[in-house]
Amino acid sequence: MRYPIILLVFLYINLQATILVNTPNNIDLLPNSKIYHDIGNHETINTILNKNDKFITTNKKVVDYCILAPEGVWIKFQLHNPTSKLIEKKISFGNIFLEEIELYEIKNQKIVSKKTTGFYRLGKFDGSVKLNVSTTIEPNSTQNYYLHVKNEKLSLWFNPILHETKEFSKEDTAKQVIWALFFGGILSLVLYNIFLFIFTKDKIYLYYFLYLIATLLQSEFSIYIRLYFFPMDDIEFVKKSLYFNLFYANVFVTFTMTLFIRYFLNTKLYPKIDLSLKTIICIIPIYYVLQIFDIFTVPQVILFQFVTPYYFLGIGFYALYKKNPQAKFFLLGWSFALLAWLSLFFKFLGLIPEKYVFTYTFETLIMAEVILFAISLAYRIKRLEMKKNDLTKSLLIQQQNESNRLEKIVNIRTQELNNELKQNELLLKELHHRVKNNMQFITSLYALKLNDNNDKHIQEKLYDVERKIHAMSIVHQMLYNQKNLVNIDAKEYFEKVLQNIKDSFELENITFELDINSFLDTEEAIYCGLIVNELVTNAIKHAFDSSGGIIKISLNNVDNGTLLEVSDNGIGKGANTKANFGEMMVESLATDQLEGNLQVVVDKGTHISLWFKNKIQKSNGEYNDS
Repeated sequence: MRYPIILLVFLYINLQATILVNTPNNIDLLPNSKIYHDIGNHETINTILNKNDKFITTNKKVVDYCILAPEGVWIKFQLHNPTSKLIEKKISFGNIFLEEIELYEIKNQKIVSKKTTGFYRLGKFDGSVKLNVSTTIEPNSTQNYYLHVKNEKLSLWFNPILHETKEFSKEDTAKQVIWALFFGGILSLVLYNIFLFIFTKDKIYLYYFLYLIATLLQSEFSIYIRLYFFPMDDIEFVKKSLYFNLFYANVFVTFTMTLFIRYFLNTKLYPKIDLSLKTIICIIPIYYVLQIFDIFTVPQVILFQFVTPYYFLGIGFYALYKKNPQAKFFLLGWSFALLAWLSLFFKFLGLIPEKYVFTYTFETLIMAEVILFAISLAYRIKRLEMKKNDLTKSLLIQQQNESNRLEKIVNIRTQELNNELKQNELLLKELHHRVKNNMQFITSLYALKLNDNNDKHIQEKLYDVERKIHAMSIVHQMLYNQKNLVNIDAKEYFEKVLQNIKDSFELENITFELDINSFLDTEEAIYCGLIVNELVTNAIKHAFDSSGGIIKISLNNVDNGTLLEVSDNGIGKGANTKANFGEMMVESLATDQLEGNLQVVVDKGTHISLWFKNKIQKSNGEYNDS
């Protein structure tokens, strides 16, 4: 009984290590193999062939060692092809960061063939993103294989699966599509945020743009992009690419996220937290410089990358406690990112069995995070727009209130000015009235003086003075009786002046013709009234004989000025006649006071013309001269 049991155990062990390849299904390689853990990577194919007794069976589907030191795994298995056809199979590994992979076909303890792959030995890009080696199994044969997988720096984890060629191509294509969608989605957000930064000048969009770039650099897909554009047959370059991802890209994620958090949560409101974030921002560039000299190790970088996300999460909870409106968005988005990185770290460290991890966990969670942050930034724009609208409404209300206040002040001030103006008008009218009364009082005194004096020469002089005073008095009387205190109607004024002259003389054969079409300033009216009074009086006295005549008076606007004309058809003035006081007064008023041009023409009577600028024209002339 003892020997049959031993035989059965022996057969079971050998059958367990033999894999039938005529099935279309994927086959997990480890449960059907024996493995040997080579700590320190000391073994070679020649030495391992003599250590078959060191190989052990395992029920695990994943190699998940985690010592972060040089180590390798040797896997011994058999492939059996019971058919009469040649069968080709591919072995995939699920981890792009396996440094070197060797597949040996052994027959009679000798190497029949050797195939290699691995991150350091990708060679020319063959269109597949999953590390794989292919093998061909002859018809009706059983072939022995040794699979050697080793890493020098990273933890050693992988899930070897035996595929049919077509099935492998489908799975690899699906993975490429998923990665392309992931990369394209983040790239679109990158472009969106850089345009937002250009147009808004808000630094938060710049920092989020940098964070997205760092996320792309950290992804596995970015490795293939770099290897696609740069030579992959240079092992040193590939090692540097892996080194870059480990020591720079991952830390760059922390750097950009720190910048983003400061603006997203406005940590200036929390001085101590803001100081700690500034410290991280300053430390990372120093770390980059020191790492040029290989100061830090992989475990140290992983520890830093493991601690900082939790610290950021704590900042989010503190901001939520302080009722920061952005805190809830940050906590949810950062939780996705934290789970993504934890899944990646645990996967690389081999702390989570492969069967419990969704293939695209990292990509799914990171995509959820960046979309959530993009939504929160869009909400930030909306919130700023709402705040702008509220401020605009508040400003409009304030402007309206200020406008109403100023309008009330203007109305009050206008009413006060109107009251003052009315008062000034009344005072001015009263002044004109008093001046007129004073002048009438003076003329009354002259009248009394005329009654007491019988000397005709003196009486004539007194009548001249009385007429002049009355001519000035008429101006004040008219201003007192009208609303306009600036200008007077020249026609009405000259009619009253002439009426006063007529009342002073007994006129039978002298007639008057008036052509008045202008208004005069108060001061100009007085001067013109005195001139007309003097000229008409002289004409009445000296220009006519007993047959009488005509005196014409005109006042019109001519050549941007005012033209006053007084003419008669009398006998005219002699050439040698000496100028009297009245004529000198007329000339003085015309040239000195009115600043006009006086002309006297004696031809079949006397024609006197005076052209002068009115006060408005004088003001314009002075302005233009200056």
